[in-house]
Amino acid sequence: MKKSVLLVGGLAAMALLPASAAVAQTSTPWLHVRIEEPKKESRVRVNLPLSVVEAVLKASPEIIERHGKIHLGHDHGLKLADIRKIWKELSATGDADLVSVEEKDEHVKVARKGDLVQVFVDKGGKEEVRVEVPVSLVDALLSGEGESANIQAAVAELQKRRGDIVSVREEDSTVRVWIDDQNAQK
Repeated sequence: MKKSVLLVGGLAAMALLPASAAVAQTSTPWLHVRIEEPKKESRVRVNLPLSVVEAVLKASPEIIERHGKIHLGHDHGLKLADIRKIWKELSATGDADLVSVEEKDEHVKVARKGDLVQVFVDKGGKEEVRVEVPVSLVDALLSGEGESANIQAAVAELQKRRGDIVSVREEDSTVRVWIDDQNAQK
């Protein structure tokens, strides 16, 4: 599971890095990623002002052109057009517990609460995953055409967010990804 924690943390960090390419704000938003594995005495801390990332992206617009879209297509069994239809119907329902799985030592819950889609996984107190995604972020991501997700629109929405994005706690490792207006991790 350690690899999955590092993968989740890395993917979340990579997904959030382009966030600076979109919306100017009165204070500088900072992206923070923290991955800790105490048993290995390993710690990764990333603190990036989104304005620095924006400057890099402006200097290399081909990065956005090449990597600004996610193509799903037929290889994954579900077309993005189908996902858009499903999301439209889910959005219309408002607050709801969408999925709940309870087993002896594992609980999974996916819910829509206010302006958030929440995914919570608890494996008997040994592992926890907490992900809160703004509904507006999903809307923006799905605003693209054809089989491409609109990464630029999603990044623009992400710029507006402050607070935790992803939190993972396992027996021997933790991952936290968040955005705030501080230049150091808290």
